[in-house]
This record gives sequence, C-alpha cells and structure tokens, in this order.
Amino acid sequence: MPDKSVTTAEFLRHFGRYHDEARLAPLTLTKHGRPSLVVLSADTYRQLTEQADPRRALAAGETPPELAHLILAELDRQSAEHGGD
Repeated sequence: MPDKSVTTAEFLRHFGRYHDEARLAPLTLTKHGRPSLVVLSADTYRQLTEQADPRRALAAGETPPELAHLILAELDRQSAEHGGD
C-alpha cells in the first residue's frame, strides 16, 4: 500500500489527525505538488536507523544465515531456470 500524501498546509491545519495517522503508516508531505518530507512513527524511524547499512559488503563468514539461505535459494532457482549453465 503506497504512503498517503497530503499537502504541507493540510498537515499543519489538521496536525492532530495526521499525527495519529503517521503513527500507523508513513505520511508523505507535498509542497508545490512534489513530495517534500515523510512523517513516520518514532518506532519505525528507530527500526530503520538501527539496521545495518544494506549496502555493506559482507565476507562469506559474516553473512547472516537467513540472508545466506535467500541468496543460495535464488542462485539455485536461477541455475534451474537456465538449465544449470
């Protein structure tokens, strides 16, 4: 489900309502018709900032087991799809 969007002016006029909505799902604020800011709950923000950088390169021994499983399953799927080339 895409984020809900409201104008910054609308957000300011009805802060209480949109504050409550943003606690449940991210809320995109627009200015001059373009996305400007995203308001989200403190819990969601904390989860996003506490995660390790997804761009980080991992050595084979550092790969978390659940990620290694996903990678191996995708490699197996691609190998089967291409006849084991």
